[in-house]
Amino acid sequence: MGRAKTTGYGWVGSVLPLLALVLGASLGIGVGAWLKVEDVFGPPALGVLAGEVAAAAVVFLVGFRKNSSWTPEGRRWTRKHSYGGHGVQWLGVTIALAIATVPFSITFEKLTPPGLDWAGLVAAMAATAGVSRLIYVKTCAPVIDA
Repeated sequence: MGRAKTTGYGWVGSVLPLLALVLGASLGIGVGAWLKVEDVFGPPALGVLAGEVAAAAVVFLVGFRKNSSWTPEGRRWTRKHSYGGHGVQWLGVTIALAIATVPFSITFEKLTPPGLDWAGLVAAMAATAGVSRLIYVKTCAPVIDA
């Protein structure tokens, strides 16, 4: 297990996904109550889903800003801001999207015929794995494998 190395606002990679979980659920509950939605799981799930997707985008942009620089040869990635040796832009996005898989499956089931929540969960897990792998290959692998 590695250490966390961050400076400035690089710490948001670990905090923002957890903060989005709490704030997204609270916002979803509040909006659901305001709209008088009877569903217990739908509004909080939708709030968490929106919060985690936004958190993933912000964490990637923070990692992009903190761990890369433009050189004449192209973009150069570093591990200056990392968790366990992996860039915040990869690990933070993966955590945020992993948290978003369950709310996505709940929301997916609410919008489709009953019993298809498993399909939403499988789709969300596949999307998380695909996005995570793409970010890792494009941003972290050149630094770690070098």
